[in-house]
Parts: sequence; structure tokens; C-alpha cells
Amino acid sequence: MESDNKIKDTILSKSKYISGIQCLKYLWYLVNDPDSIPPYDDAALFRFQQGHEVGEIAKKLYPEGVEIEHGNDIGTELKIAEIMTGLCSHEKLSGSSGLCKTGEKISATERIPLFEPAFSYKNSFARADILVPAEPDLWDIIEVKSSTSLKEINLHDISFQKYCYEGAGLKINRCYLMYINKDYIKEQDTVDPHKFFIMEDVTEKADFLLPDVESNIRIMLDMLNKKSCPQIKISTNCYNPYDCPLKEACWEFLPKRNVFELYRGKGLAFSLYNRGIIEISQINETDILSPAQKIQQMAADQEKVFVDRDNIGRFLSRLKYPLYFLDFETFATAIPRYNGLRPYQNIPFQYSCNRIQSIDDNCRQNFNFLAENDGTDPREQFIESLRETLGYGCGSQELYDGSILKQPEGSILVYYESFEKNILRELAGSFPEHAPWIEHAISRIIDLYEPFGKFYYYNPLQKGSASLKNVLPALTGISYSGMEISNGQEASVRYLDITFLKDSEDKADKEYIDKIRKDLLDYCGLDTEGMIFILRELYKLVND
Repeated sequence: MESDNKIKDTILSKSKYISGIQCLKYLWYLVNDPDSIPPYDDAALFRFQQGHEVGEIAKKLYPEGVEIEHGNDIGTELKIAEIMTGLCSHEKLSGSSGLCKTGEKISATERIPLFEPAFSYKNSFARADILVPAEPDLWDIIEVKSSTSLKEINLHDISFQKYCYEGAGLKINRCYLMYINKDYIKEQDTVDPHKFFIMEDVTEKADFLLPDVESNIRIMLDMLNKKSCPQIKISTNCYNPYDCPLKEACWEFLPKRNVFELYRGKGLAFSLYNRGIIEISQINETDILSPAQKIQQMAADQEKVFVDRDNIGRFLSRLKYPLYFLDFETFATAIPRYNGLRPYQNIPFQYSCNRIQSIDDNCRQNFNFLAENDGTDPREQFIESLRETLGYGCGSQELYDGSILKQPEGSILVYYESFEKNILRELAGSFPEHAPWIEHAISRIIDLYEPFGKFYYYNPLQKGSASLKNVLPALTGISYSGMEISNGQEASVRYLDITFLKDSEDKADKEYIDKIRKDLLDYCGLDTEGMIFILRELYKLVND
């Protein structure tokens, strides 16, 4: 009886329902032991903020709409939503002058769009992003997402809402998913919501999932009533559709050199794991899918580093001195900050560049650019500074009809060239007067990722990754641990924080801004300095 009462009192919001669809173990901790779940990092909090801002833009499509306040009294909130949708009369809110005033305002209003009205049915509770009246007494559900495409998990979200709303007594007409138009280009100071969004009718897809909602809720409630969390095997659900906060804890049992370290081998890794094969050394040769994975297996078996000196030598022979080691930092926002931009377009705000005359040059020159945190578009200043740094300044070239007569020399080394090349090409498109030198600079780029992405070198300490963050410590012993900023996402979020959320006139904020600017310079500087260290090690490997 006590168990039944506990289940009866448990309410699942749509966010908890979605968590349960992804992983019952995560849901159990979310409800029964939330303190065990690691807090959200800055990048996650930034994504949530982006979602909120996108939701505010969506409301502009319905200027006559009303926001339903929530957070204080759930019972009152539910009653207000019922009144606004005609499910009950204003008299149900009698007994408080404050509530009556709200009710009188509501009762005098025609059927209008509602923002975040709350409804509850059995053990479900949900707030619709937007509820739009459809004649004569029907309603459309609109779920707003900050993504640029529809995802399967969104359909579970909206089917849960429909279950809850119809159970509460609403008559639902259609279900829509509203997401960002990735091809939208901002043309004026304010975003045009009509062009910014795509609205897709997902009624039939939601209806297909609807019959399973109540049984899913029952499974979740039964599981939540257990004293200990369920034992769930690791699976693709650990990172799909979202990265699970418990992934690190759930995966800590895996030994070193486990099958999940296989280069580009997640699908194969789960197949092996489900067959009881956990370590790379246990893999049968016939299961290996690529030459890179074969090298990994050999390195794990022999517990030593793999080196292909011939291919490393050929790579090094392509380098032309002086060498420029270049790295960009960018930010991307769902809502374009400046005219001419698309949603989530990368905007470069920082670069670091080290230049050396020879591999033994200890007097390397460092050039860097970090945009001012004044909120203005940093791209033009970024381009002008980069132009000088890469040798295309007024003193080192002559321009005639857009042709470069005197071309600077020296290879430009980057790590994972598609990123920097894409940024440069977008800059050339936005600022065509700079296109000639940018195109020439692109022709000078050589990708330091190549020796590692093509497995000319592999150290088991890389854990199957050829990223700079894994290669640098494996090859040189230098790592990003202890850095205040240790990855590109953190750099982006911190720059946005000091640029759009802090007041440079406030003393405390100014001290924080100055610290973050120093941290950004240190982080980006280590990227380019680290590339020099890596290149020197490659020369040593060839010459040994």
C-alpha cells in the first residue's frame, strides 16, 4: 500500500520523461539521488540560455499571446491554464483577492495563444511552449527547439505533452515542432521570426508514439519506486540523444585500452562489448575494420608506440620555412549577433600564431589577436590583424587588380585544417576585398593533424584519438590539465560571458574580465606552442 501511494504521488515532468526514455538509471538518480549527478558545466548552461532566447523569439510570432507565470503555486498555475483554455470557470479561483484579480483578467480574454500553460494528468505534468487556439474549440501544440533539425527525441517530447493535455481535457488539433532555419541570414538589427523558424507538422508521428506513453510512464514509476537504481548496461544511449551526466561514472569500470578507444569504431565497439570482448587485445583479427584500428591493436598487444618514419619524413619534407603555427577560437550563437550571419555560424574572435625560422629556432615570434569585449563584430579587425601576421601587410605585398604580385612564403601549420579553412573562406565571402590574400593563405596551409589522423604515429596513451588534446600529452608529456580554460567550448563561452554579460565599468567585473582575457591568451597560445613541440618530436622520430 505504501509503495502504491508513493507511485501515486510521483509526478513526471516532460523533461524527466525524456530522461527516462534515454536511460532509466539516469532518471532514478535524477529523482531519488540528484546530489550524485554532476552539476552542469558552463557549456551546458550556455546551451540552456540559447534555448531560452530562441523561445523568446518564437513568442513574437504570436504578439497577442499571454505568458502564464509559474514557479510559486502549481495548483494556481494549473487552474489559470484551465480557465484560459475554457476547461473551468473563473469562480474556481475564488477565495483570494490576488487570485480573483488574475482570474478576472483571464476571464475577460478571448481564446488567445498561451505561453507555457501547465496541465497535469495522472502522473504527468507538462508546460507547452506555445498553445495556439484552433477553431472551434481545439488547440495546437507548438514545441520550440533551438536545433536546426527535427530529432526523434523531440517526437517523444511532444507525444508526452499531447498525452498530458488530452488527459487533462483539452482537445488537441495538431502538433508542431518549430526549429531554426539553418539558411536564415540576419538582414536587420532584429531577427525576423517568420524567416528564422521552420514549423513542421508532426501530428502523425506523435500519434504513432502516443499509445506507448502511459506504459512508459508506468515502467518509469515502477523503477523509481525501487530502493536501488536499476543496473543498465552502457550503450549508445549514454551519449544519444544527449550526453548523459553519469557517463563518466557508468564507464569507469572499463580497463585501459578498451574497445571503446577504437578509432572511429563506436558501432564496432558496442558489438564487441555485447559479445564480452572488452579489451582491444582480445579482438579477433577478422573483426578489425580499418588499417588504423589494426595499428591500434598491434600497439596495444605489443605495448609500444607505432611509428611510420617514411610517411612522417614525407610529411616533413613538404614544409617550407619560415613556419607559421596558427589556431583560431570562435563563438557561435543560435540567434545571429550581427547582420549577414546564419544561425550557429562560427565567428572568429581570437587567434594565436607562432613563427619560427627553423625547427631549432628558440627565438620564435608570437603574434596574437583577441577581440575587444565591446560586443561589436570582431571579424574585420581579426582579418586586418591576421593579414599582417601572415605576411600580407602593406609593406610586404603589392596589389594590382586583385592579384598578389609579391607573395609571402612559409607553410602555415594548423591542426585539423577543415576548421581554419572554413573560417577563412567564410571571411573571404563576407569581406571580398580580402579574398585574394585569404585564398593564397589557404594554399599555404598544411595540416599537422595528418601524421596522427593517418596513423603515421600512434601511442596507446592517445586512447584512439588524434585530437591535439590527446596527441600533445602522449607525444610530449605536456597537457592542458590545470589550465583555467582547457578546450574550445570553454573559450567560446567565457568570451561571450565577458562580452555580453559583464559590465567593464564595474570594478569586480573588470577584474574578472581581465582574468578571462589572460586565460584566453594562455589557452590559445598553448595550442600553437604545443604544435611546435609536436613538430620537434616528429623530427626526432625521423632522425633517430
